[in-house]
Amino acid sequence: MAEVLDLLSPEIAAMIPDDLGPKRLVAAAALAQLAQMDTQGQAPETAADFLERLSGGMSYQGERPFAAVLELWGALRQPTISLLHAWWRVPLGEGLLAFWAERRAAGAGWSRVHAELRERWSIDTDQIWRRNLSGAEEAHNWCGFFEALDANVTDPNHARLGRALLTGFDGLEEEIEQMASERGDALARTPHLDHIHRMRCLATGIGEVARLNADGLGSVGLSPGERDLKVALTDVHRVAELYADWVHKTFTPGLTALERALLGLGGEEAQKADAYLDAFAEVMCGPAMGAPDTPVFGEVDFAGLAPHERPDVPAPRWMALAADALADSPYGAAMDAASQPWWVFAVEAGLMSAAALEFKNDGAVRIGCIDAESVHEPIVRFPAGHPYERTLAMCFRYDEDDPLSMCHLLALSRTGRARLAFLAQGRGGWKVLRLVGIPVQDELAAMMGRKAIAELDRLTGRSPERLRLHLEDFVGSHAAKGRKQKDKQQRTPEPAESVDGALFPLPDALF
Repeated sequence: MAEVLDLLSPEIAAMIPDDLGPKRLVAAAALAQLAQMDTQGQAPETAADFLERLSGGMSYQGERPFAAVLELWGALRQPTISLLHAWWRVPLGEGLLAFWAERRAAGAGWSRVHAELRERWSIDTDQIWRRNLSGAEEAHNWCGFFEALDANVTDPNHARLGRALLTGFDGLEEEIEQMASERGDALARTPHLDHIHRMRCLATGIGEVARLNADGLGSVGLSPGERDLKVALTDVHRVAELYADWVHKTFTPGLTALERALLGLGGEEAQKADAYLDAFAEVMCGPAMGAPDTPVFGEVDFAGLAPHERPDVPAPRWMALAADALADSPYGAAMDAASQPWWVFAVEAGLMSAAALEFKNDGAVRIGCIDAESVHEPIVRFPAGHPYERTLAMCFRYDEDDPLSMCHLLALSRTGRARLAFLAQGRGGWKVLRLVGIPVQDELAAMMGRKAIAELDRLTGRSPERLRLHLEDFVGSHAAKGRKQKDKQQRTPEPAESVDGALFPLPDALF
Protein backbone atom coordinates (compact mmCIF):
# COMPACT_ATOMS: atom_id res chain seq x y z
CA MET A 1 0.00 0.00 0.00
CA ALA A 2 2.82 2.41 0.82
CA GLU A 3 4.45 1.61 -2.52
CA VAL A 4 1.15 2.30 -4.28
CA LEU A 5 0.97 5.72 -2.61
CA ASP A 6 4.56 6.46 -3.74
CA LEU A 7 3.55 5.54 -7.29
CA LEU A 8 0.19 7.34 -7.47
CA SER A 9 1.06 10.54 -5.60
CA PRO A 10 4.68 11.33 -4.69
CA GLU A 11 3.52 14.71 -3.35
CA ILE A 12 1.20 13.14 -0.76
CA ALA A 13 3.76 10.42 0.01
CA ALA A 14 6.24 13.19 0.89
CA MET A 15 3.75 14.57 3.44
CA ILE A 16 3.66 11.37 5.53
CA PRO A 17 5.14 12.27 8.95
CA ASP A 18 7.98 10.50 10.73
CA ASP A 19 6.72 11.00 14.28
CA LEU A 20 3.71 8.64 14.26
CA GLY A 21 5.52 5.33 14.25
CA PRO A 22 6.56 3.16 11.27
CA LYS A 23 6.34 5.48 8.27
CA ARG A 24 5.31 2.77 5.79
CA LEU A 25 2.42 1.73 8.04
CA VAL A 26 1.31 5.37 8.43
CA ALA A 27 1.50 5.81 4.64
CA ALA A 28 -0.59 2.69 4.04
CA ALA A 29 -3.21 3.72 6.60
CA ALA A 30 -3.32 7.26 5.16
CA LEU A 31 -3.90 5.96 1.61
CA ALA A 32 -6.67 3.68 2.88
CA GLN A 33 -8.33 6.62 4.68
CA LEU A 34 -8.12 8.82 1.56
CA ALA A 35 -9.58 6.04 -0.61
CA GLN A 36 -12.38 5.63 1.94
CA MET A 37 -13.12 9.39 1.77
CA ASP A 38 -13.39 9.18 -2.01
CA THR A 39 -15.81 6.25 -1.79
CA GLN A 40 -17.91 8.19 0.74
CA GLY A 41 -18.12 11.22 -1.57
CA GLN A 42 -16.46 13.60 0.87
CA ALA A 43 -15.26 16.99 -0.33
CA PRO A 44 -11.64 17.28 -1.52
CA GLU A 45 -11.18 20.10 1.00
CA THR A 46 -11.95 17.62 3.80
CA ALA A 47 -9.25 15.26 2.53
CA ALA A 48 -6.78 18.16 2.21
CA ASP A 49 -7.51 19.19 5.82
CA PHE A 50 -6.98 15.57 6.91
CA LEU A 51 -3.55 15.50 5.24
CA GLU A 52 -2.53 18.79 6.80
CA ARG A 53 -3.50 17.61 10.28
CA LEU A 54 -1.81 14.25 9.73
CA SER A 55 1.45 15.92 8.65
CA GLY A 56 1.36 18.02 11.83
CA GLY A 57 3.17 20.87 10.09
CA MET A 58 6.46 19.05 10.73
CA SER A 59 7.29 17.54 7.37
CA TYR A 60 5.08 19.64 5.14
CA GLN A 61 5.31 23.33 4.30
CA GLY A 62 3.32 25.13 1.62
CA GLU A 63 -0.17 25.39 0.14
CA ARG A 64 -3.05 23.07 0.96
CA PRO A 65 -2.67 19.85 -1.06
CA PHE A 66 -6.03 20.28 -2.80
CA ALA A 67 -4.76 19.54 -6.32
CA ALA A 68 -2.81 16.51 -5.07
CA VAL A 69 -5.98 15.05 -3.52
CA LEU A 70 -7.89 15.44 -6.79
CA GLU A 71 -5.01 13.83 -8.69
CA LEU A 72 -4.88 10.91 -6.24
CA TRP A 73 -8.64 10.37 -6.36
CA GLY A 74 -8.51 10.37 -10.15
CA ALA A 75 -5.73 7.77 -10.05
CA LEU A 76 -7.74 5.62 -7.62
CA ARG A 77 -10.47 5.33 -10.27
CA GLN A 78 -8.00 3.40 -12.42
CA PRO A 79 -7.58 -0.31 -11.63
CA THR A 80 -4.62 -0.60 -9.24
CA ILE A 81 -4.50 -3.47 -6.74
CA SER A 82 -7.35 -5.68 -5.61
CA LEU A 83 -7.32 -4.30 -2.06
CA LEU A 84 -8.29 -0.87 -3.43
CA HIS A 85 -11.45 -2.09 -5.11
CA ALA A 86 -14.45 -0.26 -3.68
CA TRP A 87 -15.78 -3.20 -1.63
CA TRP A 88 -12.49 -3.47 0.30
CA ARG A 89 -11.84 0.21 1.03
CA VAL A 90 -13.82 0.48 4.27
CA PRO A 91 -12.59 -2.77 5.91
CA LEU A 92 -9.05 -2.00 4.71
CA GLY A 93 -9.12 1.53 6.15
CA GLU A 94 -10.59 0.37 9.46
CA GLY A 95 -8.19 -2.57 9.75
CA LEU A 96 -5.03 -0.60 8.99
CA LEU A 97 -6.02 2.17 11.41
CA ALA A 98 -6.65 -0.39 14.18
CA PHE A 99 -3.33 -2.09 13.38
CA TRP A 100 -1.50 1.27 13.54
CA ALA A 101 -3.18 2.06 16.89
CA GLU A 102 -2.09 -1.27 18.41
CA ARG A 103 1.49 -0.90 17.16
CA ARG A 104 1.68 2.70 18.33
CA ALA A 105 0.17 1.96 21.74
CA ALA A 106 2.78 -0.74 22.42
CA GLY A 107 5.43 1.98 22.62
CA ALA A 108 3.60 5.22 23.38
CA GLY A 109 0.58 4.10 25.44
CA TRP A 110 -3.13 4.31 24.67
CA SER A 111 -3.64 7.80 26.07
CA ARG A 112 -1.20 9.24 23.53
CA VAL A 113 -2.70 7.11 20.75
CA HIS A 114 -6.17 8.51 21.53
CA ALA A 115 -4.78 12.06 21.46
CA GLU A 116 -3.10 11.41 18.09
CA LEU A 117 -6.26 9.85 16.67
CA ARG A 118 -8.13 13.05 17.54
CA GLU A 119 -5.45 15.59 16.63
CA ARG A 120 -3.71 13.94 13.68
CA TRP A 121 -6.14 11.39 12.19
CA SER A 122 -9.24 13.63 12.55
CA ILE A 123 -11.15 10.94 14.50
CA ASP A 124 -13.26 12.18 17.40
CA THR A 125 -13.88 10.41 20.71
CA ASP A 126 -17.21 8.95 19.56
CA GLN A 127 -15.58 7.38 16.50
CA ILE A 128 -12.74 6.03 18.64
CA TRP A 129 -15.31 4.36 20.89
CA ARG A 130 -17.31 2.97 17.96
CA ARG A 131 -14.15 1.50 16.42
CA ASN A 132 -13.26 -0.07 19.80
CA LEU A 133 -9.73 1.40 19.65
CA SER A 134 -8.83 0.67 23.25
CA GLY A 135 -6.25 -1.04 25.41
CA ALA A 136 -5.21 -4.67 25.19
CA GLU A 137 -6.72 -5.37 28.61
CA GLU A 138 -10.13 -5.21 26.93
CA ALA A 139 -9.13 -7.49 24.07
CA HIS A 140 -8.67 -11.24 23.82
CA ASN A 141 -4.99 -12.04 23.44
CA TRP A 142 -3.97 -14.50 20.75
CA CYS A 143 -2.33 -17.82 21.64
CA GLY A 144 -1.15 -20.74 19.52
CA PHE A 145 -2.57 -24.25 19.61
CA PHE A 146 0.23 -25.87 21.61
CA GLU A 147 0.06 -23.08 24.24
CA ALA A 148 -3.69 -23.76 24.52
CA LEU A 149 -2.97 -27.50 24.76
CA ASP A 150 -0.51 -26.98 27.63
CA ALA A 151 -2.96 -24.74 29.48
CA ASN A 152 -6.13 -26.83 29.11
CA VAL A 153 -5.28 -30.56 29.28
CA THR A 154 -6.05 -32.37 32.51
CA ASP A 155 -2.58 -33.99 32.59
CA PRO A 156 0.74 -32.57 31.25
CA ASN A 157 1.43 -35.97 29.67
CA HIS A 158 -1.60 -35.46 27.43
CA ALA A 159 0.00 -32.32 25.95
CA ARG A 160 3.16 -34.32 25.22
CA LEU A 161 1.01 -36.94 23.49
CA GLY A 162 -0.56 -34.23 21.33
CA ARG A 163 2.89 -33.12 20.20
CA ALA A 164 3.91 -36.73 19.61
CA LEU A 165 0.93 -37.27 17.31
CA LEU A 166 2.30 -34.63 14.93
CA THR A 167 5.67 -36.36 14.54
CA GLY A 168 4.70 -39.96 15.25
CA PHE A 169 2.19 -40.45 12.45
CA ASP A 170 3.79 -40.70 9.01
CA GLY A 171 2.57 -38.00 6.69
CA LEU A 172 0.41 -36.14 9.24
CA GLU A 173 2.66 -33.07 9.40
CA GLU A 174 2.84 -32.93 5.58
CA GLU A 175 -0.93 -33.36 5.29
CA ILE A 176 -1.58 -30.49 7.72
CA GLU A 177 0.94 -28.34 5.83
CA GLN A 178 -0.84 -29.12 2.55
CA MET A 179 -4.20 -28.21 4.09
CA ALA A 180 -2.76 -24.93 5.40
CA SER A 181 -1.15 -24.13 2.03
CA GLU A 182 -4.46 -24.20 0.18
CA ARG A 183 -4.91 -20.52 1.08
CA GLY A 184 -1.16 -19.82 1.11
CA ASP A 185 -1.22 -17.49 -1.90
CA ALA A 186 -4.06 -15.38 -0.47
CA LEU A 187 -2.27 -15.03 2.88
CA ALA A 188 1.32 -14.66 1.62
CA ARG A 189 1.41 -10.90 2.30
CA THR A 190 -0.44 -11.08 5.64
CA PRO A 191 1.88 -13.05 7.97
CA HIS A 192 -0.32 -12.67 11.08
CA LEU A 193 -3.30 -14.15 9.23
CA ASP A 194 -1.14 -16.93 7.80
CA HIS A 195 -0.09 -17.85 11.37
CA ILE A 196 -3.71 -17.92 12.58
CA HIS A 197 -4.73 -20.08 9.63
CA ARG A 198 -1.91 -22.58 10.23
CA MET A 199 -2.69 -22.83 13.96
CA ARG A 200 -6.32 -23.54 13.14
CA CYS A 201 -5.32 -26.23 10.62
CA LEU A 202 -2.92 -27.73 13.20
CA ALA A 203 -5.67 -27.95 15.81
CA THR A 204 -8.11 -29.47 13.31
CA GLY A 205 -5.60 -32.07 12.08
CA ILE A 206 -4.31 -33.22 15.49
CA GLY A 207 -7.82 -33.21 16.98
CA GLU A 208 -9.20 -35.37 14.17
CA VAL A 209 -6.34 -37.89 14.43
CA ALA A 210 -6.82 -38.08 18.22
CA ARG A 211 -10.57 -38.69 17.80
CA LEU A 212 -10.13 -41.42 15.16
CA ASN A 213 -7.54 -43.26 17.27
CA ALA A 214 -9.67 -43.00 20.40
CA ASP A 215 -12.65 -44.41 18.50
CA GLY A 216 -10.45 -47.18 17.09
CA LEU A 217 -9.56 -48.42 20.57
CA GLY A 218 -13.19 -49.23 21.26
CA SER A 219 -14.64 -49.36 24.77
CA VAL A 220 -14.73 -53.04 25.74
CA GLY A 221 -11.87 -55.21 27.00
CA LEU A 222 -9.28 -52.43 27.21
CA SER A 223 -6.11 -52.91 29.24
CA PRO A 224 -5.20 -50.22 31.81
CA GLY A 225 -2.65 -48.77 29.39
CA GLU A 226 -5.19 -48.64 26.57
CA ARG A 227 -7.73 -46.96 28.86
CA ASP A 228 -5.17 -44.30 29.80
CA LEU A 229 -4.32 -43.79 26.13
CA LYS A 230 -7.97 -43.37 25.22
CA VAL A 231 -8.46 -40.82 28.02
CA ALA A 232 -5.41 -38.89 26.79
CA LEU A 233 -6.55 -38.96 23.14
CA THR A 234 -10.05 -37.84 24.13
CA ASP A 235 -8.55 -35.00 26.17
CA VAL A 236 -6.42 -33.85 23.20
CA HIS A 237 -9.48 -33.94 20.94
CA ARG A 238 -11.49 -31.96 23.50
CA VAL A 239 -8.83 -29.21 23.70
CA ALA A 240 -8.54 -29.10 19.90
CA GLU A 241 -12.30 -28.53 19.63
CA LEU A 242 -12.15 -25.89 22.37
CA TYR A 243 -9.36 -24.11 20.51
CA ALA A 244 -11.20 -24.16 17.18
CA ASP A 245 -14.34 -22.93 18.93
CA TRP A 246 -12.33 -20.12 20.59
CA VAL A 247 -10.91 -19.01 17.24
CA HIS A 248 -14.40 -19.02 15.74
CA LYS A 249 -16.42 -17.42 18.56
CA THR A 250 -13.97 -15.33 20.59
CA PHE A 251 -11.04 -14.32 18.42
CA THR A 252 -12.68 -14.05 15.00
CA PRO A 253 -15.22 -11.30 15.88
CA GLY A 254 -12.28 -9.01 16.69
CA LEU A 255 -10.89 -9.31 13.16
CA THR A 256 -11.79 -6.87 10.41
CA ALA A 257 -14.11 -7.89 7.59
CA LEU A 258 -11.10 -8.07 5.28
CA GLU A 259 -9.21 -10.38 7.65
CA ARG A 260 -12.25 -12.63 8.10
CA ALA A 261 -12.64 -12.92 4.33
CA LEU A 262 -8.95 -13.67 3.76
CA LEU A 263 -9.12 -16.39 6.42
CA GLY A 264 -12.30 -17.83 4.94
CA LEU A 265 -14.12 -17.35 8.25
CA GLY A 266 -17.20 -15.56 6.95
CA GLY A 267 -19.23 -18.68 6.22
CA GLU A 268 -20.11 -20.31 2.90
CA GLU A 269 -22.10 -17.32 1.63
CA ALA A 270 -19.27 -14.84 2.27
CA GLN A 271 -16.75 -17.15 0.61
CA LYS A 272 -18.99 -17.48 -2.46
CA ALA A 273 -19.38 -13.70 -2.60
CA ASP A 274 -15.59 -13.29 -2.52
CA ALA A 275 -15.15 -15.90 -5.28
CA TYR A 276 -17.73 -14.19 -7.52
CA LEU A 277 -16.25 -10.73 -6.86
CA ASP A 278 -12.74 -12.02 -7.60
CA ALA A 279 -13.95 -13.40 -10.95
CA PHE A 280 -15.78 -10.14 -11.71
CA ALA A 281 -12.78 -7.97 -10.78
CA GLU A 282 -10.35 -10.13 -12.74
CA VAL A 283 -12.23 -9.42 -15.97
CA MET A 284 -13.96 -6.07 -15.45
CA CYS A 285 -11.47 -4.24 -13.20
CA GLY A 286 -8.16 -5.27 -14.74
CA PRO A 287 -5.63 -2.80 -16.15
CA ALA A 288 -6.49 -3.87 -19.69
CA MET A 289 -10.06 -2.63 -19.24
CA GLY A 290 -9.00 0.87 -18.24
CA ALA A 291 -11.54 2.93 -16.33
CA PRO A 292 -14.24 5.30 -17.54
CA ASP A 293 -13.88 8.98 -16.78
CA THR A 294 -15.70 9.85 -13.55
CA PRO A 295 -16.30 13.29 -11.99
CA VAL A 296 -13.96 13.96 -9.08
CA PHE A 297 -15.78 16.23 -6.64
CA GLY A 298 -17.71 15.79 -3.42
CA GLU A 299 -21.42 16.00 -2.80
CA VAL A 300 -21.14 19.36 -0.98
CA ASP A 301 -19.00 21.11 -3.60
CA PHE A 302 -21.99 22.68 -5.40
CA ALA A 303 -24.24 23.06 -2.35
CA GLY A 304 -25.47 26.58 -1.75
CA LEU A 305 -24.62 27.86 -5.23
CA ALA A 306 -27.25 29.50 -7.40
CA PRO A 307 -27.82 27.82 -10.79
CA HIS A 308 -25.85 30.51 -12.67
CA GLU A 309 -22.95 30.13 -10.21
CA ARG A 310 -22.56 26.38 -10.63
CA PRO A 311 -19.62 25.21 -12.76
CA ASP A 312 -20.46 23.74 -16.14
CA VAL A 313 -19.45 20.08 -15.76
CA PRO A 314 -20.16 18.01 -18.89
CA ALA A 315 -21.21 14.45 -18.14
CA PRO A 316 -18.72 11.72 -19.11
CA ARG A 317 -19.73 9.81 -22.22
CA TRP A 318 -20.78 6.65 -20.35
CA MET A 319 -23.09 8.67 -18.09
CA ALA A 320 -24.55 10.55 -21.07
CA LEU A 321 -25.26 7.28 -22.92
CA ALA A 322 -27.01 5.89 -19.82
CA ALA A 323 -29.10 9.07 -19.50
CA ASP A 324 -30.04 8.91 -23.22
CA ALA A 325 -31.10 5.28 -22.91
CA LEU A 326 -33.28 5.88 -19.86
CA ALA A 327 -34.45 9.47 -20.40
CA ASP A 328 -38.06 8.33 -20.96
CA SER A 329 -37.93 5.48 -18.45
CA PRO A 330 -39.07 5.58 -14.82
CA TYR A 331 -35.80 3.83 -13.89
CA GLY A 332 -32.34 5.24 -13.41
CA ALA A 333 -29.21 3.47 -14.64
CA ALA A 334 -27.35 1.16 -12.23
CA MET A 335 -23.77 0.21 -13.10
CA ASP A 336 -20.18 0.02 -11.88
CA ALA A 337 -17.25 2.24 -12.84
CA ALA A 338 -13.79 1.14 -11.67
CA SER A 339 -15.41 -1.20 -9.08
CA GLN A 340 -17.44 1.67 -7.55
CA PRO A 341 -21.27 1.34 -7.72
CA TRP A 342 -22.84 4.26 -9.60
CA TRP A 343 -26.42 5.34 -10.20
CA VAL A 344 -27.30 7.80 -12.96
CA PHE A 345 -30.64 9.61 -13.00
CA ALA A 346 -31.81 12.16 -15.60
CA VAL A 347 -33.92 15.06 -14.32
CA GLU A 348 -35.97 17.56 -16.28
CA ALA A 349 -35.78 21.31 -15.86
CA GLY A 350 -38.16 22.75 -13.29
CA LEU A 351 -39.34 21.04 -10.12
CA MET A 352 -37.28 17.88 -10.64
CA SER A 353 -34.05 19.84 -11.07
CA ALA A 354 -34.88 21.95 -8.02
CA ALA A 355 -35.55 18.80 -6.01
CA ALA A 356 -32.26 17.25 -7.18
CA LEU A 357 -30.38 20.35 -5.96
CA GLU A 358 -31.96 19.91 -2.52
CA PHE A 359 -31.48 16.13 -2.34
CA LYS A 360 -29.53 15.00 0.76
CA ASN A 361 -28.61 18.59 1.67
CA ASP A 362 -29.49 17.81 5.28
CA GLY A 363 -27.79 14.39 5.10
CA ALA A 364 -31.08 12.47 5.25
CA VAL A 365 -32.17 10.04 2.55
CA ARG A 366 -34.67 7.18 2.38
CA ILE A 367 -33.80 3.94 0.61
CA GLY A 368 -35.64 0.64 0.49
CA CYS A 369 -37.54 -1.78 -1.72
CA ILE A 370 -41.16 -2.90 -2.15
CA ASP A 371 -40.58 -6.39 -0.70
CA ALA A 372 -37.83 -8.96 -0.19
CA GLU A 373 -38.29 -10.33 -3.72
CA SER A 374 -37.66 -6.94 -5.35
CA VAL A 375 -34.50 -6.07 -3.45
CA HIS A 376 -32.73 -5.79 -6.84
CA GLU A 377 -34.89 -2.71 -7.53
CA PRO A 378 -33.93 -0.24 -4.76
CA ILE A 379 -36.07 2.88 -4.41
CA VAL A 380 -34.42 6.14 -3.31
CA ARG A 381 -36.33 9.23 -2.26
CA PHE A 382 -36.58 12.15 0.18
CA PRO A 383 -37.41 11.43 3.84
CA ALA A 384 -41.09 11.32 4.79
CA GLY A 385 -42.59 14.76 5.24
CA HIS A 386 -40.09 16.56 3.00
CA PRO A 387 -41.66 19.15 0.63
CA TYR A 388 -40.15 17.34 -2.37
CA GLU A 389 -41.15 13.87 -1.14
CA ARG A 390 -43.55 13.27 -4.05
CA THR A 391 -41.55 15.23 -6.64
CA LEU A 392 -38.50 13.02 -6.85
CA ALA A 393 -38.62 9.24 -6.33
CA MET A 394 -36.00 7.13 -8.09
CA CYS A 395 -35.82 3.41 -8.81
CA PHE A 396 -32.67 1.64 -10.02
CA ARG A 397 -33.08 -1.83 -11.47
CA TYR A 398 -30.47 -4.60 -11.56
CA ASP A 399 -31.46 -7.28 -14.11
CA GLU A 400 -31.74 -10.57 -12.19
CA ASP A 401 -31.22 -12.56 -15.41
CA ASP A 402 -27.92 -10.83 -16.26
CA PRO A 403 -24.78 -12.11 -14.47
CA LEU A 404 -23.01 -8.75 -14.89
CA SER A 405 -25.90 -6.88 -13.26
CA MET A 406 -25.90 -9.34 -10.38
CA CYS A 407 -22.15 -8.75 -9.95
CA HIS A 408 -22.93 -5.03 -9.73
CA LEU A 409 -25.60 -5.72 -7.09
CA LEU A 410 -23.15 -7.90 -5.14
CA ALA A 411 -20.52 -5.14 -5.29
CA LEU A 412 -23.10 -2.67 -3.98
CA SER A 413 -23.98 -4.97 -1.08
CA ARG A 414 -20.30 -5.23 -0.09
CA THR A 415 -19.43 -1.56 -0.64
CA GLY A 416 -22.51 -0.39 1.24
CA ARG A 417 -22.69 2.84 -0.73
CA ALA A 418 -23.47 4.08 -4.25
CA ARG A 419 -22.56 7.34 -5.99
CA LEU A 420 -25.69 9.00 -7.44
CA ALA A 421 -25.23 11.42 -10.35
CA PHE A 422 -28.09 13.72 -11.36
CA LEU A 423 -27.82 14.72 -15.03
CA ALA A 424 -29.69 17.58 -16.71
CA GLN A 425 -29.82 18.62 -20.36
CA GLY A 426 -27.83 21.74 -21.13
CA ARG A 427 -26.29 23.43 -24.12
CA GLY A 428 -24.10 20.85 -25.78
CA GLY A 429 -25.53 17.78 -24.06
CA TRP A 430 -25.89 16.31 -20.58
CA LYS A 431 -24.41 18.15 -17.60
CA VAL A 432 -23.67 16.89 -14.09
CA LEU A 433 -26.17 18.72 -11.92
CA ARG A 434 -25.30 17.14 -8.58
CA LEU A 435 -23.35 14.21 -7.16
CA VAL A 436 -24.19 12.56 -3.82
CA GLY A 437 -23.31 9.39 -1.92
CA ILE A 438 -26.16 7.07 -0.91
CA PRO A 439 -25.45 4.75 2.05
CA VAL A 440 -27.20 1.38 2.07
CA GLN A 441 -28.37 0.09 5.46
CA ASP A 442 -26.74 -3.11 6.69
CA GLU A 443 -29.96 -5.15 6.57
CA LEU A 444 -30.79 -4.02 3.02
CA ALA A 445 -27.19 -4.63 1.91
CA ALA A 446 -27.33 -8.17 3.35
CA MET A 447 -30.58 -8.84 1.47
CA MET A 448 -28.99 -7.55 -1.76
CA GLY A 449 -25.99 -9.81 -1.21
CA ARG A 450 -28.15 -12.89 -0.68
CA LYS A 451 -30.22 -12.07 -3.77
CA ALA A 452 -27.11 -11.56 -5.95
CA ILE A 453 -25.47 -14.80 -4.77
CA ALA A 454 -28.67 -16.81 -5.30
CA GLU A 455 -29.10 -15.49 -8.85
CA LEU A 456 -25.42 -15.97 -9.72
CA ASP A 457 -25.67 -19.55 -8.44
CA ARG A 458 -28.68 -20.05 -10.72
CA LEU A 459 -27.10 -18.39 -13.77
CA THR A 460 -23.64 -19.96 -13.47
CA GLY A 461 -24.37 -23.30 -11.85
CA ARG A 462 -22.47 -22.20 -8.71
CA SER A 463 -19.29 -21.79 -10.73
CA PRO A 464 -17.19 -18.58 -10.43
CA GLU A 465 -15.09 -19.90 -13.31
CA ARG A 466 -18.19 -20.02 -15.54
CA LEU A 467 -18.97 -16.44 -14.49
CA ARG A 468 -15.46 -15.37 -15.49
CA LEU A 469 -15.83 -17.02 -18.93
CA HIS A 470 -19.24 -15.36 -19.41
CA LEU A 471 -17.80 -11.93 -18.60
CA GLU A 472 -14.85 -12.51 -20.94
CA ASP A 473 -17.31 -13.37 -23.75
CA PHE A 474 -19.29 -10.22 -22.93
CA VAL A 475 -16.17 -8.04 -23.07
CA GLY A 476 -15.07 -9.67 -26.34
CA SER A 477 -18.44 -9.22 -28.06
CA HIS A 478 -18.70 -5.63 -26.80
CA ALA A 479 -15.22 -4.82 -28.17
CA ALA A 480 -16.07 -6.43 -31.54
CA LYS A 481 -19.28 -4.41 -31.74
CA GLY A 482 -17.33 -1.23 -31.03
CA ARG A 483 -14.82 -2.02 -33.81
CA LYS A 484 -17.64 -2.60 -36.32
CA GLN A 485 -19.24 0.73 -35.46
CA LYS A 486 -15.88 2.48 -35.83
CA ASP A 487 -15.22 0.83 -39.23
CA LYS A 488 -18.71 1.82 -40.40
CA GLN A 489 -18.10 5.43 -39.40
CA GLN A 490 -14.80 5.46 -41.29
CA ARG A 491 -16.40 4.04 -44.47
CA THR A 492 -19.32 6.48 -44.44
CA PRO A 493 -18.43 9.50 -46.68
CA GLU A 494 -18.87 12.96 -45.28
CA PRO A 495 -22.04 14.63 -46.64
CA ALA A 496 -21.36 17.23 -49.31
CA GLU A 497 -22.58 20.79 -49.01
CA SER A 498 -26.01 21.24 -50.63
CA VAL A 499 -27.47 24.39 -52.08
CA ASP A 500 -31.03 24.17 -53.42
CA GLY A 501 -30.60 20.48 -54.09
CA ALA A 502 -27.44 20.91 -56.18
CA LEU A 503 -24.06 19.71 -54.90
CA PHE A 504 -21.03 21.99 -55.06
CA PRO A 505 -17.52 21.58 -53.74
CA LEU A 506 -17.10 24.03 -50.87
CA PRO A 507 -14.57 26.38 -52.63
CA ASP A 508 -16.91 26.70 -55.66
CA ALA A 509 -20.07 27.33 -53.72
CA LEU A 510 -22.24 30.08 -55.19
CA PHE A 511 -23.39 31.51 -51.89
